[in-house]
Amino acid sequence: MILHTVKYSPFSSFALKDCLKLLASDDKLLLMGDAVIAVSAIIDCQSELLQLHEQQRLFVLKADLQARALTAEYGRVIDYLDFVNLTVKCKSQLAW
Repeated sequence: MILHTVKYSPFSSFALKDCLKLLASDDKLLLMGDAVIAVSAIIDCQSELLQLHEQQRLFVLKADLQARALTAEYGRVIDYLDFVNLTVKCKSQLAW
């Protein structure tokens, strides 16, 4: 199980789309930095993100949402302690 972390906005980078193509069935996705915009706006890969949300494999960093005055429409909003725990649970991490 890999924790994929994406930090770039889906409007300025293909990182999120590329990441979604490579996610295995047990991998998890954490949106951080400008990538949190993805759960607050309508984007091309919204259906894939909603599917991850339903599978409880989509996480969003709370501090980055707050820094941008955004609200997550879906995904599990987590704090830094949850981020550390998620990192411990996963075998490895891949940053995008």
